[in-house]
Amino acid sequence: MSEGSCDEVMEVLVVRASDIAKLLSQPPEGDEISMKFGKIFEEEYALANHIYLRSASTGVPKKFIRKVAARLKSEGIYSRELVVKAYRAYSALLKAGVVGEKPSTHFKEFKDLIFIAAQPDIYNSSTGTYYEFKLYPINDYARTQARVFAWVLEKPIVLVGLKEMPNGYFDVEKEVINPPETLDVSPEDLKKVARTEEFCKDLKIPVHMFMKYMIRYPYEFDEELTP
Repeated sequence: MSEGSCDEVMEVLVVRASDIAKLLSQPPEGDEISMKFGKIFEEEYALANHIYLRSASTGVPKKFIRKVAARLKSEGIYSRELVVKAYRAYSALLKAGVVGEKPSTHFKEFKDLIFIAAQPDIYNSSTGTYYEFKLYPINDYARTQARVFAWVLEKPIVLVGLKEMPNGYFDVEKEVINPPETLDVSPEDLKKVARTEEFCKDLKIPVHMFMKYMIRYPYEFDEELTP
């Protein structure tokens, strides 16, 4: 985060990239179990990457599987098949080089105090690469969402899809999605799916994000904030 103050606050509308993708493209259909599994996998894969990048331990895959299994049980959707699927998807993504950590949410103003929020799945700081992965083959919805990410971040997004083969293992698909010049959506449509948030006027980020950063790194702003 760049230095700055949050002396003035303004009320804005914020729209998530996934909600824009739903406006522009048909999202894939899935049952409740598949959706819960996908969310759990996404969160635990990002966490496992965090541990993987900071640890020489060879036990990361085991920790990942144990955590996934525990969360599946807590959601009441545990099955051995899902645990095996999680491990195979984990292995496929690692072999494809989809490594990094969960990036912070970025915001970009679309028009008239309407901001788009983007948070791809993984950011590799050593290569400056953003990844968005799906547990299904790449489709129009995934491309649309990645285009929104790319527009907000003003950087390419590597879109990764996993195609499950008859033997249960995964083939990996990759596409590089470059930033579009514009987003083909109207402010009126965005307002229908937007939520209201308080932003720091100078920094153009949510107040809660600024406060969280201040608590975590209290001395970085001392010089500017001290009278």
